[in-house]
Amino acid sequence: MHYRLRFPLLATGLFCLTSMAGCPNKVPVGQFTVVKGVVTNRRTGRPLPGALVAVLSADDSRRQYFELVDTVHTDARGTYALSFTNKKGLYYAVDCGQLSSYTYKPYWQPRLDFPDSVVSTAGSFLPLGTKDLIIGQTNVVNFRPSPRRVWQVQVTTLTTGYQNLSFTQQYYNTAPGPADKQQRLVTIYQSLPFTTAAPQNFYTTPGVPPKAQFTRFVAGAAQDTLVQLVPTTLPTGDTVRATLKFGR
Repeated sequence: MHYRLRFPLLATGLFCLTSMAGCPNKVPVGQFTVVKGVVTNRRTGRPLPGALVAVLSADDSRRQYFELVDTVHTDARGTYALSFTNKKGLYYAVDCGQLSSYTYKPYWQPRLDFPDSVVSTAGSFLPLGTKDLIIGQTNVVNFRPSPRRVWQVQVTTLTTGYQNLSFTQQYYNTAPGPADKQQRLVTIYQSLPFTTAAPQNFYTTPGVPPKAQFTRFVAGAAQDTLVQLVPTTLPTGDTVRATLKFGR
């Protein structure tokens, strides 16, 4: 009798480990859970107000957190607090500034980078902006992200002979606009490339500075040219000012 009882349990355990669907959480439902903490700017060490913190849920043991439960922004001291009661079979996590851009907010809004979120030599990605939560307890989770740098570019162009102007860098492009006779201030967000370097070296450089890309169409073919932006302030903080002068 014991062997007959154990075999189904063993089979269920093996199914949970091998099934593509994963296994639901067996924690009793309706437990009150709290998560709170402080978000500080890694570059400055100061509290980071206005950072978006969210509770997410997943319906299986693979912990793919796609469902949004609740959100809050950190206050002037960088603190946040969220609470919820769990539902049947769900796992929960707290997320800081890493909400999927294609699901929760427009791609042009700034996100936060974590120096430990690097691509390993095996190619796996470690999203340390998301932390699992223990149901039925008060979870204290602090985050130390680095906001992506903001570039404020003063654009001055004369006659360029090109139709379109956009700003390009790794992982990010702005929408193209008119190329000739421009006098405007453009704001773009620095996308820092992931690296296999040690976490402590992740922010020793400001990343690849954006470039201005000019495009024209001649005889059905596109012709491009790139112009490197020139910073007018040292890229040591969260905002970098740059200038662009092009044409004649």
